[in-house]
Amino acid sequence: MMNDYKMNFYVDYINRNVLNRINYACLQEDYQTEEKAYVKSVLNALHQGVTEVYGTETFDRDTLEEGFILLPGVLQSRENGNICISLLELDLSSSGEHRGTDYLTKYGCINPCEEKMPDAVRRFLKETYRTCDYGYTATLTDDIHVDKECLPDALKEILADFRNHVFVPCSREEVSENLLDYTTDGDMER
Repeated sequence: MMNDYKMNFYVDYINRNVLNRINYACLQEDYQTEEKAYVKSVLNALHQGVTEVYGTETFDRDTLEEGFILLPGVLQSRENGNICISLLELDLSSSGEHRGTDYLTKYGCINPCEEKMPDAVRRFLKETYRTCDYGYTATLTDDIHVDKECLPDALKEILADFRNHVFVPCSREEVSENLLDYTTDGDMER
C-alpha cells in the first residue's frame, strides 16, 4: 500500500519539522556566500529526517521494498555555478536513476513539474539552475550515476561539512514574512 512507504513518512517528517520552518529568503541569499552556513544547516535538518525515518544512511536495492527514495541533496548549475538544496527522488531498483527534483528556493520548495507554476517562476528555475550536477547526503551503494569523488568542489565541500551546522527553525511568522509568493499571473508578492 503506497501510504505505508517510508518515502511518504519522510515527506511528512520534513513538511512538519523542516520545510515550514526555513527562512527561504535567507536561504537564497546564503547560496551566494562562501561559507553557506545556513544552507548546510538546512541540509543537515533534512538529513536528520532521513536517519529518523529510514533508520539508516546507506541504501541499496534491497533496503526499501518500494524501490524509490527521497533524499536531501545539493545541486550546482553547470552553466553558472549556482547552488541549490534539493530533494532528489531516486530509483533504488535501477541503480539510482534520478526521477525527480524539488528545489529549495526563495519561492519555497518548488517542483518544476508543477502544472500551475507561473512562467516567471519556471523561468527563474531554468535561468538559475539549468543543467546540474548533484550529490546527496546519504550513501547509495548501487548508484552508477553519482560518484561523490568526481563532484564539483563546491558540492563536495557542502556534503563534507553540512553535519557541523545546526538548523535553527524560524517561527512561522518569519517564514511568512520572508517567503516570496507568486500569483497566478506570475507576479511576485511578499
